Amino acid sequence: MPQTPRGPGGVGALGAPTAMLLSIGSELLRGEIVDTNAAELASELADLGLELRSIRQVPDEIAFIASAFAEARGSVDVVVASGGLGPTHDDLTRDGLAEAVGEPLTTNPAIVEQLTRRFGGADRMPPSNLRQAMVISSASILENPIGSAPGWWVDRDGVVAVLMPGVPSEMRRMWREQVVPRLRERFALHSLRVATVKVFGVGESVVAATVRDLLERPGDGIQAGIYAKDDGVHLRFSTRGDPAALEALVSQARKLLGADAYGTDDVTLPALALAALGGAGVATLATVESGTDGALLSILANRGSGPIEGEARWLGGAFQPSDGPAPSALAAQAVLTVRLRASEGSGRSRVDVRVDGVSASMTERQLRIHGSGAQRARRAAYAALDAVRRAAFTTDQ
Repeated sequence: MPQTPRGPGGVGALGAPTAMLLSIGSELLRGEIVDTNAAELASELADLGLELRSIRQVPDEIAFIASAFAEARGSVDVVVASGGLGPTHDDLTRDGLAEAVGEPLTTNPAIVEQLTRRFGGADRMPPSNLRQAMVISSASILENPIGSAPGWWVDRDGVVAVLMPGVPSEMRRMWREQVVPRLRERFALHSLRVATVKVFGVGESVVAATVRDLLERPGDGIQAGIYAKDDGVHLRFSTRGDPAALEALVSQARKLLGADAYGTDDVTLPALALAALGGAGVATLATVESGTDGALLSILANRGSGPIEGEARWLGGAFQPSDGPAPSALAAQAVLTVRLRASEGSGRSRVDVRVDGVSASMTERQLRIHGSGAQRARRAAYAALDAVRRAAFTTDQ
C-alpha cells in the first residue's frame, strides 16, 4: 500500500514527497558533457508527483559522493543518482552510497552470472566488470537489459535511494520500467497538473506587473511562476489538487493580458500564424529569411504537430545570405519574408516582416526585438510569426 512521505524531508509545498537528483561524474564538472539526464529526470519527477528540491553534480571521488548521499538522505524522501556505475576505477557511486549508509560491499553471485553470460564466458569478461556485481545488503537490484551496469533500489531509514547508469538510454529504460512502478507503490503520489499562458509582444517585467496578484496569491495548493522564453513569456500555474482551480487563473490572466496572450499549454505561434493565413484564404505558404541563420526554417520544420484543418500548409523556405541574391520563390499562394537587421547594440535589433500573396497580403512592418546570438535570431522569427497571427490581412477576392 502506498505510504505518505515519512523521511526527514517531509512533504513539499504542494503536499508531495521531496526528491534530490545527484549527477555523478567529473566530466560534468569539467563541462565535457551536458547533463541531459538531470533535465529529463526533473520533468519526470514533476509529472510523477514528487517535488524536486535540488540538483547536484558530484565528482568521481568517494568522499564527495558519500557526503552528497548523506546530505540528501537527511533532507529529502527520495534520492535519485545517475552515473558512476561502470566497471572502471573512477566509477564510485556504489562505494559512496555504501559508505553513507554504513554497509559493506559484497559480491552478488547472481550479478556475476549475468555479467558472465553477457560477455560470453568468464574468460572473455574483463576482471574490472566484477566491480558491477558489488552490492550492499539493503539494495534491491534494478536490472539493466541493455547494458552491463545494474541499478540499485535502497529503501531504508524512511528514505529511498535509487542508483541508475549515466548512459541516457540505459537510465531512461530503467527509470520507466523499474523505478517508476516502485515509486508509485512506495508513495501516495499525485501527478502535477500544469496550466500555461503564453504571451508575446511585452517583456517579462510588464507581464509580471500586469498579473502581479495572480503570481503572488494564486490560491491554496497552487504555485505560480513566470519565465522568459524565445517564443514569449510563459505564465505557469501548477497544483496537485483539483485542476479546475487552474482554469479560473488562466481565464483571469488572459483577460488582463488581452491580445498579447496568444494561447495556452500546447498552442504555438507557428500554428496560430498558419491558421491566420488559412483563415484569410491562403492554402500554401513559403518563407524567405535573411539575417536569421535559418531560425524561421528551423522553427517551422520542427513545430512538432501535424497540419491543423484549415491552416495554410507550409511548403518550405529559403535563406538569403546578407547581400546575397534573392532565392527562387517556391510555388506558394503567399510568401512570408523576414529580414533581421544588424544589431543596434545593447541587445536591441529590428526585423522587417511582410506577407505577399494573391489572396492575402500584409504590408511590411518593422518590429523591435531584444536578444543576442542564437536567441536574437529565434526571437526575430517568433516576432514575425506573432505579427502574422495578429494581422488583419488585406484580401483580394
